[in-house]
Amino acid sequence: MEPPKILIVSDDSEFSSAVVRSWTDSPQAPALFTLGTSSEFVREGFDLAIVGGLREPQQGTVLRSLCRSGKPVIYVSRPNCSAPKLSGLVTVPEVAGWPQLLATVASEILERVRAAAELARFLETSSQLEREAALGHYMVEARHNLNNALTSILGNCDLILLDDEQLPSATKRQVETIRNMGMRLNEIMQRFSSLQKEMLLVEQSETGTKARATATGA
Repeated sequence: MEPPKILIVSDDSEFSSAVVRSWTDSPQAPALFTLGTSSEFVREGFDLAIVGGLREPQQGTVLRSLCRSGKPVIYVSRPNCSAPKLSGLVTVPEVAGWPQLLATVASEILERVRAAAELARFLETSSQLEREAALGHYMVEARHNLNNALTSILGNCDLILLDDEQLPSATKRQVETIRNMGMRLNEIMQRFSSLQKEMLLVEQSETGTKARATATGA
């Protein structure tokens, strides 16, 4: 997973420096910090935005714009300064030791973001495996019908080719093509059957191993 990208928006250069320094000794330090001011900042391409030290008239506009991105936003509020109630906005008071508190809160948020992304990938993989399992189950159920159809096709081709002296050469080639394709399909079905047996043996072996381990533990 790529390191998180942090956007820092502030009109105060000391604020931005303090935020970056707060992560200096952290093992979870982001690989990329992007800086911006209230009049010029990116609105996408980040995992977490940190806002503070803004000029009062632009504060609400900046926060609303960033929150519309759907990404988490942390606002470091100065004393007697309130932030608008926005979805995805977390407020950290600018009190003594606020940079360390900010780093802790930001790390927790990024961990939740990472966990949510991992869960989404797991659910997508699980959904794909379920679809593949459903397809495999259908193939198992259809295998006998397919084998019966192939047996009928191959048998009739053989009967027709037994009387090949009565067949026009073009018809004979067509019947031979049908028979060859039928044989190829039959080989595929045989490999599928072998694979099914191997998977069943592996499953039985794993079940036996678990049973023995349970008995030993008991």
